[in-house]
Amino acid sequence: MKRILISAGMIAVVGALAIGGTIAFYNDTETSTGNIFTAGSIDLKVDHTLATYDGEPCVSSCTETGGNLIVNGGFETPVVTDNGGQWQRYPDGSLTSWDITSGSGLELQRNGVAGAPHGGVQLAELDSDQPNSQSGIAQAVSTVPGGKYRLHFWYSPRPNNGPAGDNAIDYLVKITSTSGTILTGQVGTTDVGGGGTVWTEYVFDFIAVDGSTTIQFTDAGNQADTLGGYLDDVSMFALNCTETGFPYGGQCHLWDEQNLGQGDTFWNFPDIKPGDYGTNVISLHVDSNDAFVCLLPDNLVDSDNVPTDPELEFPDLTTTPVDGELSDYLEFFGWLDDGDGLYQVGETVVLPAGTPMNQIETELVAMNLTASQTISVGLMWCAGTQTGPLVTNDAGPVNCDGNGMGNIAQTDSVVSDFVAYAIQQRNNEDFQCSDVDLDTESN
Repeated sequence: MKRILISAGMIAVVGALAIGGTIAFYNDTETSTGNIFTAGSIDLKVDHTLATYDGEPCVSSCTETGGNLIVNGGFETPVVTDNGGQWQRYPDGSLTSWDITSGSGLELQRNGVAGAPHGGVQLAELDSDQPNSQSGIAQAVSTVPGGKYRLHFWYSPRPNNGPAGDNAIDYLVKITSTSGTILTGQVGTTDVGGGGTVWTEYVFDFIAVDGSTTIQFTDAGNQADTLGGYLDDVSMFALNCTETGFPYGGQCHLWDEQNLGQGDTFWNFPDIKPGDYGTNVISLHVDSNDAFVCLLPDNLVDSDNVPTDPELEFPDLTTTPVDGELSDYLEFFGWLDDGDGLYQVGETVVLPAGTPMNQIETELVAMNLTASQTISVGLMWCAGTQTGPLVTNDAGPVNCDGNGMGNIAQTDSVVSDFVAYAIQQRNNEDFQCSDVDLDTESN
């Protein structure tokens, strides 16, 4: 920490008053002490939260451990006593373990007054009994930074309620100490309630980045009419996950928020074939300064190795072993992901589909990362010709055609560093990833 101490400034107010030939002096001194200028810093940390190879996930086995971390997830307390013990609205401070984040309170229903609960005898309706009072609830849960967790909840549209969209519920997993979002989405967007409750379980895995994580639900219906989606049996468990290798070989390695070091490798595939493909989700965090972030290959070495006869049919301008073509035929697509590893229309495209590995630096859009925020970056790679979205709001899907690869890349290999680079946003408003010279930067 660099400190520059400003000398204490003296402010003196002096007054003179003549009385009977004498002079009285009135003095006051105010001192501003301990003035400091401190140079800012950026500390970038990286998670590797998801990886697939030819559709097979890296993490194949996660076991829930310990007890349910959500308290009163079935909304069984308080016990409903109003309206003949059928339904009751609970304002903030009166609902066991849940805080009211919006609306006038949360309505609990009992004994299937308008639809059977999933479990127990009570459920929550997020469009409360007060008109124009769509409810939001939240519960903060103690978590271990870097720990893996699984959230469950059960949702049903309210019976006999429509139109489509009026039963929608937003869910949100966020870092309690900041405004950072880990996971967000909506269920029931097109649901119209039938004659009874129809419960569907939703399950989401996530990695905590703070000592406290907040689980939040909000009514997202398009009618603030006191009728909306049902919620029941919310639960959350810590996970113990076992990493396994991929069926066709290759390293399967995930990690939590950390500074990258030896062995933290995103890709290590010894035998890829034309048409092979994969997906990775990488989460980025900076602690104190808004930053622009780039994910860039560096020290890329493309090697021919020992060419096969089919490969030798193609003209090659040099016979040196370091003259491979594989980085031309490994194509990438990148987007800001919501954590599920699937590109959806509206998610920001940061790397156009079909970008060769050796051109990522010139094509990648710098990503905005707010201090104490988490962003997830999805990367899809393809051995061959990749097609898909080129700019934000382009429709998917992302496809991989192995016919675009051919024999010229047989036996070739690519070895590269993959650098997460961050630079402060202030005074660098025109920054682009192509501006980065990793040979002169300290990473």
